Amino acid sequence: MDLPSLHPDQSEFISIRRAGGLYVDKTGHLHKLLAPVGNDNSRLQVKYVFLARPRRFGKTLLVSTLEAFFQGDLPQLGSSAKAVFDPDAGERGELFLGTAIEEVVRQTRPHPVVRLNMAMTTSDTPDGLRRRLLAHLESVYSDWCERGAETGIESETRGDYVRFARTPEGAYRETPSEHVELLLRELKRQFNAAPVVLIDEYDAPLTHLLGRDMDPEPFIAVLREFFGLLKHLENRLHFVFITGISRFAHVNLFSALNNLTDISWGLDYSGLCGFDESDMRDLLPYLQAGAANLGKPVEQVVQELRDHYNGYCFGQPGLSENVYNPYSLLTCLRDMQAASASDRWQWLGWPNYWSESGTPQFLVRMARNGDLALTKDPPPVHQLMRTTYDLNNIDYGSLMLQTGYFTLRLDQGKRLRYDYPNNEVRLTFASSLLENFGRYATTDELTGLHRALEAEDFVDFRTRLQTFMAGMPGEKIAGETDCHLILHALCQLMRVEFQSEVHQLGGRSDLEVIFPGHVCVFEFKYNQSVEAALEQIEARDYGRRYFASGRRVVAVGLNFVGGIPGKPPRIEYRTRVRGLSNSETPRP
Repeated sequence: MDLPSLHPDQSEFISIRRAGGLYVDKTGHLHKLLAPVGNDNSRLQVKYVFLARPRRFGKTLLVSTLEAFFQGDLPQLGSSAKAVFDPDAGERGELFLGTAIEEVVRQTRPHPVVRLNMAMTTSDTPDGLRRRLLAHLESVYSDWCERGAETGIESETRGDYVRFARTPEGAYRETPSEHVELLLRELKRQFNAAPVVLIDEYDAPLTHLLGRDMDPEPFIAVLREFFGLLKHLENRLHFVFITGISRFAHVNLFSALNNLTDISWGLDYSGLCGFDESDMRDLLPYLQAGAANLGKPVEQVVQELRDHYNGYCFGQPGLSENVYNPYSLLTCLRDMQAASASDRWQWLGWPNYWSESGTPQFLVRMARNGDLALTKDPPPVHQLMRTTYDLNNIDYGSLMLQTGYFTLRLDQGKRLRYDYPNNEVRLTFASSLLENFGRYATTDELTGLHRALEAEDFVDFRTRLQTFMAGMPGEKIAGETDCHLILHALCQLMRVEFQSEVHQLGGRSDLEVIFPGHVCVFEFKYNQSVEAALEQIEARDYGRRYFASGRRVVAVGLNFVGGIPGKPPRIEYRTRVRGLSNSETPRP
């Protein structure tokens, strides 16, 4: 069967629609934002909007959809044809035929769009950030010149590509804000309509710094001046839409732009990016063809896809439907169409496309540097939706949530908790952590470690763990944090139920691994003693919450004896059943 292209690597709405590729219509979520209000339909209900979503979650496609909604597909005429520039030539109605906002397009007029992608401006220095921002604006000016529009740039400086005026030393004469303001003024005049500003990945220049020993304030100063212009131009703009993967810079960066409406956790927008179960109906022909290639029933394939790629919650747990990672799901469905898919899946299992495209390496850097705890209980939902975070004081759980490595769940007691959204993210993060220690875990190693813990055979567990860590360069393991990360990653890869840094009244236990009949409560030490580890478990009453569950609670103290150049740490252990007096003696 001839099916439309799935195009997981394309993020331009117009290109997808023009080429007849598959488009799962998400514009119904935009109706509230884009439907005009007022007697003359000249304004929107909300003017300044912010949306945070992880990487590879369709933000750029959303921004390009908004660009098409406001100005359509303006033809490239070349600078010599500027006299025939027509603001109404974008064929907006044709692009949105059959979509949920087709009627809204008919009710509204075109507006010029200045679209920026701040991922193009990242730099290791504030001056470099300013230069790259100006270079990006040159490309925006060039696009408008190709459409035949006036940009306010003198004709003699215009060629195939716009270059801004520079000093004899090569420095730009005007600031980024001055160039944006000039362009907006000229476009408003030619369209006779207030401009729209769309900014994608606003935080890319700042997340680029995370995990590095660099002061963010000079970079923030460059961006604050730039974003402050949007507030200054409030009466001249029709709509402003800003996306990013985090809200870390709100306090630092948007202090001047204090009228942003954050829809990141809004129930009306929880499915704006990503696919929900109803969207799977549009994908049914691809699911049927892929299931046939894999030799599996469609229902089984759907459930396995759900386990591996679904599970993200961008609203309120219990009220908002979970969504699939769109890039991973579409890429997987595309690859499943190949006749050879069965052979690939038999050897490799469900692919982890996230690691190839969306892994924010700064997360792994920060965890590896010991800057971050592995988990933390989230604040109440009403606080979470309002919270902003300081770049100099980042909460790890919130960082993991905003970058897509954690999502929100309700436990059996209806308490809010962080969890990995699905198997793809769980396995990707674990693999990225172990990669930093120079060691992969084979299926046999993971199976052996899992069986040892499940059988409470701690002699075998210690032996297998020692053997596994022996394959890592000794200089990579320098303290308790490194040992904790390795155990955390192994538990993720084993797909066992566990929690790290579990909050208790007396403190935080390092690791709790949960089986139907027992719970292993771990405490780690580095160059100390297993007795100190067990004493901490007893003194702080770790594991008490399981006493009434019918499970055995086994305290496990691990001491990693390291510091010998070129050699991995030696592992000592001791166990004790909580509430009983019997215990094992330390074993080297």
